[in-house]
Amino acid sequence: MDESKLEELFRDSVQSVPPASFDEHDVARASRRITARRRMTAVGGTVVAAGVLAGGVALVVPSEQKTVTSQAQPEVASPRSDDGPSVMSTRGGRCGPDAQLAAAVTKELPEAAATAPVATPSCPSGAKVASFVLNEGPAAGNVTVIVSPVGTVPPDQAAPGDTRRPDGSEQSVRATRSGKLVIARSNPNQGSPAAPYGARLPEIAGAVATQF
Repeated sequence: MDESKLEELFRDSVQSVPPASFDEHDVARASRRITARRRMTAVGGTVVAAGVLAGGVALVVPSEQKTVTSQAQPEVASPRSDDGPSVMSTRGGRCGPDAQLAAAVTKELPEAAATAPVATPSCPSGAKVASFVLNEGPAAGNVTVIVSPVGTVPPDQAAPGDTRRPDGSEQSVRATRSGKLVIARSNPNQGSPAAPYGARLPEIAGAVATQF
């Protein structure tokens, strides 16, 4: 995906698009599952250690832990027909919001939890996207977060850091633990005095990067 297409993704995400196939309640449930999974992983590590000390019990515990972890995975929206958003399309179609990423964003930006994420017109190949139409006082626009493979991001936007772009948008880029990139951008609507929650983007991008 070249720079112009990436710019179009962020700019057009505030346009009228079909609603997400899940709502803010689904995002909240996914967020709770993420927290539960982290707690279960920590507890499971303790149980496994106890099993090693007890002898043969250790052979049974890992299988049980694997089952619990699988059940704790958050739900992800399924692809829909052409009359609705598709999930992570790599053919230039609309991209439905990713439930896990949306939950991660709302955890850092609770103001977004009151509204369902929206679809975007396109997305980089292999990327996850979560976009929210938001107001912060008189500032109005959208906050969009993308987790994308490095090779799909234009080189001039792939360097980690924080920037204010000529169009008034704010952007923060961070590298993930898996070697991907998190791009968090706030785009102001035409006539908006500022980009909503632009000052929060470094915090959001940094937190999301630790989860992917």
